[in-house]
Amino acid sequence: MKLFPSLSALWMNGPTRSGVWITVVAALSALLAIVSVQLFAPLQNLEKKLADIRVAALAVPQSPSDQIIVIALDEETVSQFAYRSPIDREFIANLITRIDTAGAKAIGVDVLIDQASDSAKDDQLYSAIRAARTPLHFSFTSDSAFVTEPQLDYMRSFIPADMRMESRLLSDPFDGLVRRINPGGFVADGKIIYDDDHPPSFAAVMASYLDAPLPRRTREIAWRPLPSDGAEPIPVISANYVSYLPPEMFAGKVVLIGAVLSMTDRHPTPLSIIDDGDRGLMPGVLIQAHAIDSLVSGAPEPVSPPLLTLLLVAAFTALGVLISQLRKGLLFNVALSLISLAGYWVIAIAGYGYGIGMLPILMPSIAMLLSVWMMDLVIGRGERMQRQFIQSTFSRYVSPAVVDRIAADPNAAAISGEKRLATFLFTDVADFTTMSELLTPEDLSDVLNSYLDGACEIILRQGGTIDKFIGDAIMAIFNAPLDQPDHAAAAVRSALELDAYAERYREECNARGIPIGVTRIGVHAGPAVVGNFGSSQRMDFTALGDTVNTAARTEGINKYFGTRICCTQSVVDQAPNQAFRTIGHFALKGKAEYTTLYTPLPAEHDEDAEEAYREAFALLEQHDESARPRFAELHQKYPDDPLISYHHQRLKDGEVSARIKMGAK
Repeated sequence: MKLFPSLSALWMNGPTRSGVWITVVAALSALLAIVSVQLFAPLQNLEKKLADIRVAALAVPQSPSDQIIVIALDEETVSQFAYRSPIDREFIANLITRIDTAGAKAIGVDVLIDQASDSAKDDQLYSAIRAARTPLHFSFTSDSAFVTEPQLDYMRSFIPADMRMESRLLSDPFDGLVRRINPGGFVADGKIIYDDDHPPSFAAVMASYLDAPLPRRTREIAWRPLPSDGAEPIPVISANYVSYLPPEMFAGKVVLIGAVLSMTDRHPTPLSIIDDGDRGLMPGVLIQAHAIDSLVSGAPEPVSPPLLTLLLVAAFTALGVLISQLRKGLLFNVALSLISLAGYWVIAIAGYGYGIGMLPILMPSIAMLLSVWMMDLVIGRGERMQRQFIQSTFSRYVSPAVVDRIAADPNAAAISGEKRLATFLFTDVADFTTMSELLTPEDLSDVLNSYLDGACEIILRQGGTIDKFIGDAIMAIFNAPLDQPDHAAAAVRSALELDAYAERYREECNARGIPIGVTRIGVHAGPAVVGNFGSSQRMDFTALGDTVNTAARTEGINKYFGTRICCTQSVVDQAPNQAFRTIGHFALKGKAEYTTLYTPLPAEHDEDAEEAYREAFALLEQHDESARPRFAELHQKYPDDPLISYHHQRLKDGEVSARIKMGAK
């Protein structure tokens, strides 16, 4: 700690003043600026965010792509089928045949064919794939994080090896945004190797038909900006209209087929800085389209060239040294530096909209401020500035949700997890996207923050842990990180209180002309891996496993039968003092076995109505035809009861069973 006063003394002593120490300070400032941004994840992420702002808001408008077209499997498309997933294979086969005859340059299907569906339709797609004359490729992945071994075996048997494309997108490990193009294959001895299970990526294969070479490294996606007339940068056509369009629409183009559904295969992109719709949370097929366009167009990556970055770092380091030579004191030096940097930031950000390219912001800024600070350090303020530097450079960030646990047990900060029983609660506000489009940002913020504040207060009061927010949705855990013996019952109590609160809040908002929808809640209990997950710079306390996925699906299926709270058998078994109404026996998406779902009853409920429902439902379970008039009678007596209406309609449609197969989550 006595090093800096001695350096200061040397500085004040003649010859060293104009030579060695200026070089040392400048070199060290530049090196630290480069290393800190390259290795310190929060700074690296901030630099990316500053680049994202320019890409999203300031990119120079271009005309739409005339080489790529996307055929969208949208909500209108899937609504015509009996099930949402997997996408109707006959429909896909017909699309392929139609485009094949239209003279497309190549067809890329961003749909994983990883499980059997209707055998006749599967056979039709199988035949269409092998009959196609146009180069045809399908999304494929052997990554165990996305497909099981049976799914992989099915894809291998269905999709020929020469028609496969690696579909996995590269998400930033820090913020989850997709910024880079996956070249596909696998790396061995520093080279990218391809084989049947590790083909080139979707973007690489499709771009090769537009004369782009296979990429030999990951590279940044040069997102195609919106045209000045507001059209889509990559043309998108609903799959429902393909049969009505002339062949010339597809001739000579790379045609991509993929889902643009509201709840599946969505990925955050840098465009989310200013867009909370399809460009911010973009369907996978559109990300692939932008990646293909990047490889084909040769557009520069939205990052600063390394040589330009080094030159700017050197220039701003030198400027910092020159400012320090004015010897006006640290406050003056910092103020003048900040004014200089403000001017540079304006040029770097606003200039991107005028085509000057992506200029680095943090490295030159840090280099300049460091050089000013270190020069002052050498001149006389060593120890104090040294402590601030160490604290600034080596400080760590931890999740606020686990602060108390880490304080009590430092070992809790380890990146590890434990398997334990827990209850998971998911909430979601119906039609929130529609409402958000009708409100100003300020009003939307007020409505959402007020809603979440009240909801979280209820969850925390019942002993739950707020895991995360996903827009208006909440994920909460009971029985983690601390033990909670009645965690399932506490979660149900929380769900009932949340439901009452959300309904009051909805009525208040609706009375003020704010069209907020109902809150749907799903509760499921079971084993999961719970703990801290992340990197050495950032960790999240969360849970992983099939139990979490089932809880999310449980919330989602409320909308099919009009309930607001849905609980699984595992929850009911652990809440013996709570009254429930049986909804039915369901096969959730992705599940072979049936599970019984329930909705909890508030303390104040109509016992006569519940007894009548139980008797009618018992007949339904027995496949008794007399269930039909019983539910018709109940429907007439209780027309506003959503479950009675749901089963009444099923019985009218000819179903006399309590077992229901769900086609979507």
